[in-house]
Amino acid sequence: MSEAILLAPRKGEVIGDSADRRVEILSDGEELHATWSRFGPGREGADLHVHRRHTDLFYVLAGELTVRLGPADETATAQPGMLARVPPLVVHGFRNGSDAELRYLNFHAPGQGFADYLRAVRDGRTLVYDQEEPPADGGRPPAEASIGRGELVADRPGLRVALLADVDEIGICEVTSDPGGPSPPAHVHARHSESFYVLEGELTFVVGEQALAAGPGTWVHVPAGIPHTFELHGAEQVRFLDIHAPGSGFGDFVRALHNARDEDESAAAARARFDQVPA
Repeated sequence: MSEAILLAPRKGEVIGDSADRRVEILSDGEELHATWSRFGPGREGADLHVHRRHTDLFYVLAGELTVRLGPADETATAQPGMLARVPPLVVHGFRNGSDAELRYLNFHAPGQGFADYLRAVRDGRTLVYDQEEPPADGGRPPAEASIGRGELVADRPGLRVALLADVDEIGICEVTSDPGGPSPPAHVHARHSESFYVLEGELTFVVGEQALAAGPGTWVHVPAGIPHTFELHGAEQVRFLDIHAPGSGFGDFVRALHNARDEDESAAAARARFDQVPA
C-alpha cells in the first residue's frame, strides 16, 4: 500500500451487511488491518481462539462489547470509549451480550492477512490465517489482556490526550481538542503508518498535495513515507483516534511531548527519538 486512504462513513469494503451485522474493511496494510462493525442485540461474534503472531484490539464506539477471556471463558465488558487489547496467545472471543446495538473498530497489528481471511469467509473459501483453537496449555494468562480508557497523558483546558495502547505492535491515543487548537508540523514517518478515526467534530487532513475534510466516522490511513499533518477547523470540539503501527515508541513520544514546555529542548529530543521527521 503506497497511497493514503480517506474513507467517508460506511464507505469501506463490505464483508457482510444484514439487519443484525455489518462489517467493513477500512484498510489492510501489512502493519495494520482495520475494520468497522455493527452488531445487533445479542449477536454472537468470534468463539474462543488465539493469535500467535499479532495483537487483536477493539475500540467501542457505541453499545457494549462483551470480551471473553481465557479457557474458562470469563467475561468483561468494554463501554464506549474503551479499548480492549488482547496480546498474542491470550485466549479470547467476543459478542454483543446486551440488548442494544454495538458498534466497534477492530485492529489487527500486524495485519497477518486478517482482511483476506474475512474476504475468504465472505466468498466461501478457505484461507490459512493466524488464528487457532485455544491451546492445550491454556495460553498466556488472561490478565495480560487489558480493557479500559488508557493512561491520561494531558488534561488541561482545550486539550485531553489519553494513551489507549502502547506496545511494540501499535500505539493508539484518543485526542479531544477545542476547535482551532494547535496542529502538528507537516511530517513523515519512515518506518510506520499513521491512521486516524474521527469521533466528533471536523479535521482537515493535509496529505501530500491534498487537503481532505473529515467529519465523524471518517477513516484516514497514511502509509510510511507520505508527508502529512492535520488542522482543527470548525466551531465544535474535535475528538479523534490517532493510531501508529507499529508503535515505534509513540507512547514515549506522546508523554515527552506533553510534559515538555512548548517547543523546548525536551520536545525536540522527543521528536528526534521518534520515527518522525519534518516534511
